[in-house]
Amino acid sequence: MSWPSVPLSAVPVAPADVMRRADSEADRRFHIGTAQLMEVAGFQVARFINSWMGGAAGQRIAVVAGAGNNGGDALVAARFLAQRGAQVVNLCLPPKDESGLVANHAQTLRAMGLECVTLGASFQVSADLIVDGLLGTGIRLPLRKPVADLIAGINRSGIPVVSIDLPSGLDSDSGEGDSDAVQAAATLTLGLLKPALRSARCCGRLFLADIGLPAALFGAQERAVSELYRKGDLLEISGAGQATS
Repeated sequence: MSWPSVPLSAVPVAPADVMRRADSEADRRFHIGTAQLMEVAGFQVARFINSWMGGAAGQRIAVVAGAGNNGGDALVAARFLAQRGAQVVNLCLPPKDESGLVANHAQTLRAMGLECVTLGASFQVSADLIVDGLLGTGIRLPLRKPVADLIAGINRSGIPVVSIDLPSGLDSDSGEGDSDAVQAAATLTLGLLKPALRSARCCGRLFLADIGLPAALFGAQERAVSELYRKGDLLEISGAGQATS
């Protein structure tokens, strides 16, 4: 499967604070809430993985979901992958808020008969693919246990990984943590490119998904974002993972 390709130089970059502001402004200005964005993000992840694997039906997919919004994206993706015939196992950190979106998506999966197994300190799974939704852009390094041990376990497993937004353990702005982060075969970043992904070695092939954030949220970059999204809602970014001057 191939996707429309755009060069790294043509892709606008958004640091973590810009993305957080865009999420907040999407709700305030356009009435697009976090729940809506999470649903689109999870659908895009599942759609990408279905194509990446040449069809998810019959594939064993381990979805690793953290306690924050990145984990919510992963659990939404799990639902859509299961509907496409994948054998999905969900490995989850306890959600931060038992009444929040992540917990709600876990309840949805259970209602569908899909188990959510609580992650412990060690990581052992048999699967054809791991979906990395453990950590997002809000991390602080160095990572503490058990998360650092879970990332090491994912890397030791030898199972191909698709990371959501960015590989878990990578600082989205500075690129710190590259060598100790999840070593992904592919990364599907959401909305816009994060600065670290321009040169990170851990992201594998790099893709970008439009999740419905209006281009007007990005100020001076509005025109560039609009032009980017017109090329497609799932794009491969060429030239990433190279050292920059």
